Amino acid sequence: MLRLLMMVALIGAAVGLTEWLRDLQENLRRAQEAQTSSKPDYAFSAVVLTTMDIDGVPRYRIKAPRMMHFPADDSSWLISPHVWLFRDDGPPVELRARRARVTARGERVWLPGEVEMVRPPHANRARLMVRTRDLTVFPDAKAARTNAPVRAINGKRQLAGVGMMLDLATGTLDLKSRVRSTYVP
Repeated sequence: MLRLLMMVALIGAAVGLTEWLRDLQENLRRAQEAQTSSKPDYAFSAVVLTTMDIDGVPRYRIKAPRMMHFPADDSSWLISPHVWLFRDDGPPVELRARRARVTARGERVWLPGEVEMVRPPHANRARLMVRTRDLTVFPDAKAARTNAPVRAINGKRQLAGVGMMLDLATGTLDLKSRVRSTYVP
């Protein structure tokens, strides 16, 4: 009788272990599918994201009506984002675009399509307005760049060129090629 009970217990344990292993295998399969899927795993509405440095000082803020997260590369897409890049001195630089892709750790923000960037006036610097496309922002380096055509208005100066590097730390706008400038007194 004891042997029969032991046998039944062993069979029950084997069946239970088999079911547990099947569940584990199914969960692992679903997790792998989610990581390789091109579909978002979650979405938010009315999003405001703020990233800060180690001292709690804001680096940048993004406000958007919709955000979707993609598990395959751990990136997020935002619809109609409004981005503020905070600087050490002066007001933040503001960017607007139709959409943005933020990498997993927030080290890069890509704004495909048309982008409008405004640096408000402060101290002795005039307002800077830049229109371009396909802009990549590097918040840690406080820089932005594009290889696309650029049009900028800085006070009474109008600039145009192809390709740009913007250093937010120094406030320097560097146009790469085909640069034209007009001064309107």
